[in-house]
Order: sequence, then structure tokens, then C-alpha cells
Amino acid sequence: MFKRARRLGLVTANPVTDIPKLREAGGRLAFLSPVGEDALLATLPAERRPLVILAANTGLRWSEQARLHWLDVDLLTGFITVRLGKNGQARRVPLNSAARGALLDLVAQRQRPADPDELVCRGAYRTVSREFVRAVQAAQATLRAAGREDEAARLDGVTWHALRHTFASRLVAAGVDLRTVQELGGWKTLSMVQRYAHLSPGHLAAAVEKIVAVPAVAAPRAVSTTELRENFDSATTASRELEVRHYVSWRQN
Repeated sequence: MFKRARRLGLVTANPVTDIPKLREAGGRLAFLSPVGEDALLATLPAERRPLVILAANTGLRWSEQARLHWLDVDLLTGFITVRLGKNGQARRVPLNSAARGALLDLVAQRQRPADPDELVCRGAYRTVSREFVRAVQAAQATLRAAGREDEAARLDGVTWHALRHTFASRLVAAGVDLRTVQELGGWKTLSMVQRYAHLSPGHLAAAVEKIVAVPAVAAPRAVSTTELRENFDSATTASRELEVRHYVSWRQN
């Protein structure tokens, strides 16, 4: 905030420059379960549902999603282009079928279909975030009324940014390696996605199993040209002898 105020000329110095940043303690990683997502979508206004589905299936930050223009969307090839991510780099994000469906729903909401510079997602973050929090609370009430206290509790602490965690956690749980998750989500370093590694403990067991020696399979013995000729001649002789015996037997009868 003070950096921006200084750039705008509102203050002459940043009074907190020498104050070290407080390192946040690692807490529970909030993300949506399939049941929680269904309950959440059911309580959202219809026009907001595609935004949630798009975020959960692309891992876009809200800042990236809010700056997305229709010229950045290529439904034909199945990619969207993030012009400027948080780490200062552009990236292309592939679209799965759910993300494609969400974008098609957003196409129907377009106000200027012929304008490629029209924004894909309409609405200020404060408005969308407030609606999202209310939808989470309504989803929790619905789940508790249905006796799903466990699923309701899993929605504790879920904010819009949890959709990005949902994207990463589902990739890891599906067996996608962390380097690929980093690339898809636009994380600057691999350490930023290490917090999702515990969601797929099986990859560690699979990794160490790869060093187990596999019994060698004996290679087939090479056969020389001479051996092939001898085998062919032997087979030809046997065939002729069989024909002679059949002929003799026929003559005798």
C-alpha cells in the first residue's frame, strides 16, 4: 500500500521499509471436495457459476481471470493465454471439458460479441468475493441439514483463492507431477507447490519402486544364414519324403 502511495506521490517515504515480513505459519490448506463444490455451485447465482468452474479447472488467480479478454480465449485449440501472471511472465493454460463448458456459458453472457477486447469475467472482486462467501455459508447450512457435517466442516475457510488450491490439489491427487503443476498454475518456484505433495503420498512409494532391479530377460539367440539354409533344406526333404510315401500308398491301394 505504501509503495503504491509513493508511486502516486501521496507520500515521500515508505515508513515500513525496514520492518521484516512476518512469516506465516503453515495452516490447513482449504480446497473444495466434489461434494462441497456441488453444494457451493447450487447456492451461487447462475451467472457466477461459470466463473467458479473456470477458476477451479484452470487455476487462474482472480487478478488473471479478471484481466482475461475474449481475444485471449481460443476454444478451437483449447487454450487461454494469460498475458501477465503474478510472476511477471505470460503462459498458456490448456482447457479441460469443464473449463470449455464454463467459457461457453460465459459466451452467452457477452454484451459485445463482436468486440475481442471485451472482458471474459464481469464484476468487481469485492462483489464476487462477497457473493462467494455467502454461497459458502449457504452451502454449509445445506450440507448440515442433510447430515453431512464432515463436508460442511471442509468448507471452513474456503475463499475464492481456495479455487486455485482446488485446481492444484486435484492435479496432484490424480498423479500429476509437481513440476507440471507448477507450470500449469504459473507458480514461480517449485517450492511453492511442495505444500500439495502430501495429497499424493503414493508417488513416493512409486518412485522408490522404480529402482528395484528387474530380472533380465534372455535375448533370443541370433541364427546364422547357414543354419537357416540347413533348416530349410531339412524341411524341404522331409516334405518330399512325405509326398513319396503318400504316392506309394495310393498306388498299392
